[in-house]
Amino acid sequence: MPTTTRPPNERHPAARIPRRRPLSAGHVVVVMLVCALVGGLLNAAGIRKTANGQPVGIRRDVARFFAEPLYDVSHALQIDRLRKGLQAVSGRSGDDDINTRLPDPVAIDDGDPTTSTTAPPKKQAFSPTDRMTLWIGGDSLAITPGQSFVNLAPGAEVIDVVGNSVNGQVATGLARPEVFNWPQHLLEVIASDDPDAVVITLGSNDDQTMTGDGGVGPFGSPEWIAEYRRRVGGMMDVVSATGDRKMFWIGAPMMRNEERSETRYRIINDIYREEAAKRPGRVYYIDVYERFRDANGSYADIIDGVQVRTPDGIHFSREGGDQIAQVVLDTLDQAYDLTSWRVPAPGTTVPTTAPASAPTGAPTTPTTKAKRTG
Repeated sequence: MPTTTRPPNERHPAARIPRRRPLSAGHVVVVMLVCALVGGLLNAAGIRKTANGQPVGIRRDVARFFAEPLYDVSHALQIDRLRKGLQAVSGRSGDDDINTRLPDPVAIDDGDPTTSTTAPPKKQAFSPTDRMTLWIGGDSLAITPGQSFVNLAPGAEVIDVVGNSVNGQVATGLARPEVFNWPQHLLEVIASDDPDAVVITLGSNDDQTMTGDGGVGPFGSPEWIAEYRRRVGGMMDVVSATGDRKMFWIGAPMMRNEERSETRYRIINDIYREEAAKRPGRVYYIDVYERFRDANGSYADIIDGVQVRTPDGIHFSREGGDQIAQVVLDTLDQAYDLTSWRVPAPGTTVPTTAPASAPTGAPTTPTTKAKRTG
């Protein structure tokens, strides 16, 4: 009986590999939705943090409308633990935390804002062998003047700046604690660094509706002013109420947008001034608003032939930062005794360090001060 042979390159029908059927469009959509849901649950805490950090308005409201329930489900199912674990391993614990609690003032004076509530203490003296520890930071307007102060401080021979750097947090203030909670941050600074003096610049981002505990709007209303005053006084007392340290609060400068400056930043600065006046000897308000006007009282980039502001009409040039740093040092000299160590008592020798200049550029390295106990 004749047999039929197949060509060598022809496979037996049973050996053919069936083609895989592609997923239908509906299946693809389902897979994508499942992946998005799983990814959303894993990253729910970060999504919630981002949503809360949006500018106040309908966009933020919509983002929070979806983000908050997603976070609640992720937290209830403990799915967020994986993200927390990864953050802990990478040294970023707490990145997703939102803390909107803000402290109340320790002592509230409803009367004349110039009325003293405590007696000014005796000046504390510092020397090269008993040095001051100073922390400096704030919003973006703190960065250039802070760098200038880091450069200037060695010339005083008695000041060590924490970290030899500026703790600048861009686009922050007291209006949006879910973005950055300054009172809580300063509590952490006090616990870790125990500074004698805290120098802070805030205000340029606070002319907006407030969120968090007691959040109200609109800006400038009686309710807004009362709440902002509470937040300012509460933070001042977080730093200074125990009497262990002093606070130096630099206000917002005049900016190129003079209408905004006059109708908004003046209100904010007045609150700083009035709250500081209630805490004599503990809190010092440093007014830089008038310093950056021209002879006609208007905003100026250049004063006395010196470029003091950057092209954005908001921030400071290096020379402008140097001027503010000098004002801060002068105010410190008024609040503390920084110089009596230079006059030796009869029959004694006072150790000195080599005089240092105040260069502009990279910060210098200070001498480390022994930490206080108690």
